[in-house]
Amino acid sequence: MRNSENTTTYPQQWLFGLLSGLIKPFLKTDPNLVVLTSFHGNAYRGNTKIVFEELVHHPHINAVWLSRNKTVVHQLVSKYGKNHAILIHTWKGIITLAKANVYLLTHGTSDFAFCWLSRKATIIQTYHGLPTKRGEYMKPGSDEEPNWLHRLILSYRFKPIHYFLSSSRLVSELFSKRFNLTPDRILEIGFPTSDRLIKVGRTQASISQFWPEAPPAKRVILYAPTYRRRTKTRWFPFEDFDKVALENFLQKNDALLVLRSHPNEKPQTELIGNRIVSGNTPDIYSLIGLTDVIVSDYSGVYLEGLLLDIPCIFLPYDKATYERGFPYDYDEVTPGPKPKSQSDFLTSLDDALNGAESFQLERKRVRDLFFKNTDGKSTERLIQFIEKLT
Repeated sequence: MRNSENTTTYPQQWLFGLLSGLIKPFLKTDPNLVVLTSFHGNAYRGNTKIVFEELVHHPHINAVWLSRNKTVVHQLVSKYGKNHAILIHTWKGIITLAKANVYLLTHGTSDFAFCWLSRKATIIQTYHGLPTKRGEYMKPGSDEEPNWLHRLILSYRFKPIHYFLSSSRLVSELFSKRFNLTPDRILEIGFPTSDRLIKVGRTQASISQFWPEAPPAKRVILYAPTYRRRTKTRWFPFEDFDKVALENFLQKNDALLVLRSHPNEKPQTELIGNRIVSGNTPDIYSLIGLTDVIVSDYSGVYLEGLLLDIPCIFLPYDKATYERGFPYDYDEVTPGPKPKSQSDFLTSLDDALNGAESFQLERKRVRDLFFKNTDGKSTERLIQFIEKLT
């Protein structure tokens, strides 16, 4: 969905971005109009997706998804009608943007690429994951203050945002430091994506919805490392890595291994095998619901899995040199084994798949740090907040 052929051209984005600022003074705000987008306007996923699918049937709120991705708009128009999804860099798109009373986004004001947002509207940052790494005002890999240019960019992207969602006191503190926020800008009501996991729980649906070619398997292991800008991710960072032994283990345990690349990276293809599939499917939350074990390094995916008490295994092979760094003691919030060889890795997998691992209490402790509410009503609380704004 991020193919350049599917998105509006940059000249088109610049032109309509300029026009969006010129037409604002001539349009009245529609108090019931809420616009949403995600992942820099390119994708349809995350917290805003969950909220949109609830608001699209709301009795008085008019929810519209704005995107620069033509495929996303086409799919949503087919499902919800032409008035609920619009290509942002068009006349209709920038008029809708200018008239909106509430904006919901996931990455910052850059989600509405190059466009001016109404100062009369309320902007809510739903975010796109839990804060497991440093960034923004918490300079990656350093305690130094960002330079003036970086601060200027951060101010442009995040200062206009009125509210940030959070799921616990710890998350609120981390967001406050990362985005230079005062407490009144944080809504500690939870994330809508958590609701889907809590309400649906572990599902018996087939992995074939994502990978039709995958063989049937009773168990699914999700391997989801984080994104590295400067270096290439090392999958299975073991000196004794043996793909044949790994495949034999998967066969013996009737398991399928899913290599889920970060959305900013191309899918891993070199390691695909009879019981190993690869891709960067955008619906990570549906994938978590199918998963029996999560393998990661520094990605926050495992934290979402804690809502379902999914065992996790960590491979922090470059922790000492990782470019982003961590906002806390990494070992204190990673409730699972950290094998350094494939032999130990397969033992950890076997323990997790067959109920022999012993990290249940640690998982609960970390879950409680990151999730204050596990009642599945975060979306409801957010919609109630939006209703007060409309």
